[in-house]
Amino acid sequence: MQDELRARLADYLSQHRAGVLSTAGSVGAWATLVRYHSHDLEIDCLVPSWADAAYYLEQDPRVLLVITSPPQARGSEGGLRWLEVRGTARPVADPDWAALLLDERPDARPADRYRVVRVTPQRLDLFDESRGWGVRETLEL
Repeated sequence: MQDELRARLADYLSQHRAGVLSTAGSVGAWATLVRYHSHDLEIDCLVPSWADAAYYLEQDPRVLLVITSPPQARGSEGGLRWLEVRGTARPVADPDWAALLLDERPDARPADRYRVVRVTPQRLDLFDESRGWGVRETLEL
């Protein structure tokens, strides 16, 4: 059962490309929208260098990444569906820019505008309200 859930969560991650990455700082919580690329259950996130979240990741690597399914992906069954990933984020020294960027201007170096962090999950919760209110599947690593 756990292998089946793990495969379903990896598939969910591979079918989406953006989420909201939250961090905690000395004055509270910070969040920013990120583009990402997944490798099984690990997730490389493209964090804008101007975002406060990028600064606070250096102070505390614990993160929460929330990835929602757009309404058209849910079909006619309705209900919200989202994945919450709790884990730690570490800088990626040599990121795969091609996998993370959609179309980059040739005059701009991505490393000047973005930081890439790899989120290693400790817990993943998949919520699917199309199956009933509060339906959740959890994988702890």
